Amino acid sequence: MDDLQRLFTPMELGSLRADSPIPLYHQLHQFLKQRILSGELGFGAKLPGEAQLAEGFGVSRVTAKRAMDLLVANELIARKRGRGSHVVFQAPASDVEAPLVGMLEKLAQMSRSTRVRVLHIDRRSPPAKLVEELDIPAAEPVHYVVRVRFREDQTPFAYYESWTRGIERGYDAQAIESRLRFDIMAENGHQIARIEQHLSAAAAAPPVAEQLRLVPGDPVLTLVRYSFNTQGDLVDLLHCQYHTGHFHYRMNLSVEDYTGQ
Repeated sequence: MDDLQRLFTPMELGSLRADSPIPLYHQLHQFLKQRILSGELGFGAKLPGEAQLAEGFGVSRVTAKRAMDLLVANELIARKRGRGSHVVFQAPASDVEAPLVGMLEKLAQMSRSTRVRVLHIDRRSPPAKLVEELDIPAAEPVHYVVRVRFREDQTPFAYYESWTRGIERGYDAQAIESRLRFDIMAENGHQIARIEQHLSAAAAAPPVAEQLRLVPGDPVLTLVRYSFNTQGDLVDLLHCQYHTGHFHYRMNLSVEDYTGQ
């Protein structure tokens, strides 16, 4: 059970709904599939066994097996006797360079024209994958925050989960709902110098669907943002999921910005 708790939050473990029209095995499959496609469970990552998944998510062993069987059928994971199930999916990626200043200005503008509500905040040891990415001791607590962003007409369009290290002051629900998180990080000594983002499509897991007023399994736009300070340390990892009917992502590129030959 400890391995499962390091991979999934209590909110995620309690996210499956027996009263949903979508079968439990499909809910669990979509949830695990989304974690794999987003890169949170990256290539080579070992998944918990069926018994662990069944106990942790409160479903039957048969339900867990059917969910895992679908992942195998979709060529997202592979099973090996004696070694368990590992992720075999690798998402192709290409890089686009863009100035950081303009991006931060856009984030500040969105913060002023929308509002955010914090659903959960605490300090905890991050999942094993994040311990490696953040390059911190496994027992070092980081801030974990779940929040939803709304348009002016109260329509929810974004679901955020973030893991932030090295924050000692001024990082509570009230501050996060009223200020830009990058400003709070700067006040704690983390001046953001570089951001790396990964865009992909995914299926909404039950807790995300509930907050964004979707049906579990509906498509969402997923963005994973890695924020590095001036020393090159990863200090914040943000996982965003956007309602495709209320949000679009646009990039304007001009030929003048092209420096290739």
